[in-house]
Amino acid sequence: MERQDLVLLMEAGYVYMGMGRFDEAREVFEGISVLSPASEIPLVALGTVFFATKQFERAVAFYKKALALKGDSSFARAYLGEALLFKGKKSEGIKELEKASLLDPSGTAGEFARSLMEAVKNGFVPPTKESHA
Repeated sequence: MERQDLVLLMEAGYVYMGMGRFDEAREVFEGISVLSPASEIPLVALGTVFFATKQFERAVAFYKKALALKGDSSFARAYLGEALLFKGKKSEGIKELEKASLLDPSGTAGEFARSLMEAVKNGFVPPTKESHA
């Protein structure tokens, strides 16, 4: 499958997420992960679906799968750190956010990681109520 087609499918999955249609988004991202098994990107996207539905344990599992494919994925590290924070695992989350920041010192994932670390430093405590849907 062409890269352009995969990008279009990813966009469709994110549109479903934006509409709150998480089951459809999950199905799209699962399909992309089958079509592109060497890419961590659809796995990170699956993690975001589960994060958005407060299924933090499942989100963590997908971010870790993504990192098993590409250990230097700054996005997977940043989102893993965020999910760990929301699971109440602050020290583990901060460690992942620090790694993401180092991997991406001037990019979007690194900035996201630094913003989360700053928020925690300033007293932000994420709600840790997890859904088991």
